[in-house]
Amino acid sequence: MGRPVFASPDAAARLLGAPAAPGDDVGGRQPRAVRHALQVLACVAAAGAGVTAQEISAALGLSRATTYRLVQILVEDEYLVRLPDLRGFALGHRVAALAPRPTPPRPPRAARDVLARVRAETRGGVHLVRLDAPVPVVVDEDPDFPLVAGPGARELLDAACDCLASGAGSVLRSAGAWSAAGAVTTDDDGRAVAALVVLVPSDRLPDPEGTAARLGAAARRLGPLLA
Repeated sequence: MGRPVFASPDAAARLLGAPAAPGDDVGGRQPRAVRHALQVLACVAAAGAGVTAQEISAALGLSRATTYRLVQILVEDEYLVRLPDLRGFALGHRVAALAPRPTPPRPPRAARDVLARVRAETRGGVHLVRLDAPVPVVVDEDPDFPLVAGPGARELLDAACDCLASGAGSVLRSAGAWSAAGAVTTDDDGRAVAALVVLVPSDRLPDPEGTAARLGAAARRLGPLLA
């Protein structure tokens, strides 16, 4: 059985009109709470990653208290994600799950050759993620080290991609038992097109700086092939 649409019954109740807990300013039994939540998601989609709760409040004409509460619920249920360094919000991966995801096109042969070389030099799974789609999508998963469903692994990959999509040229971070290093591929105008991310157990990344340098060189070679 798949994961429930809402992370908790309480969160579902708050958005879908059940009686609210005392002090809940979103107000149960109000159908407009659902409408406001959808408007928040639409606003984030239109504004792009990094929009703040204050900007959402101003754009929609909602009070800050209501906006912050709705954003909090949507983050709890993974429809929104908070960007690193608390710089704003972006759509979460559960938004993409609301509609069938088309099969991403396979990278061209020249790009696959670049991926094969960097994978041969790296101890761990090297994955290519497109960033120029509405939601980041893995278009070439490392066949030797496929993505796992272990606690924290996918969340770390998502966080690394969010960071690269928001303007970082490279990223190196750890969470729990996992480490990630990544580099961004840009087009001629400097816009983020894709991310090259290695995701490994932390004890299998003995040379993070060297790994990041190899990823950066490969990401630069991928630019003309993917843009």
